Amino acid sequence: MSGISIGVDVRDMLCAQALARVAQAFARLAPGETLEIQYNAPDVKQDLVVWAEGRGHAVKDASADTLRIEKKA
Repeated sequence: MSGISIGVDVRDMLCAQALARVAQAFARLAPGETLEIQYNAPDVKQDLVVWAEGRGHAVKDASADTLRIEKKA
């Protein structure tokens, strides 16, 4: 994965709020750039993984409460 471009904190958000915040931040990324997302709810993580993988982006656990999503073309 490439270097981190933008960090987003979605801790204490509902799934819909978290997805909206991540989608907004993700729209600013160029292909190959990475979004680092801090979360604290397993359902939010699952929704983010499904959302990203469904769009063909690479997802990696950076730590127990952080995801990294690399934007693909």
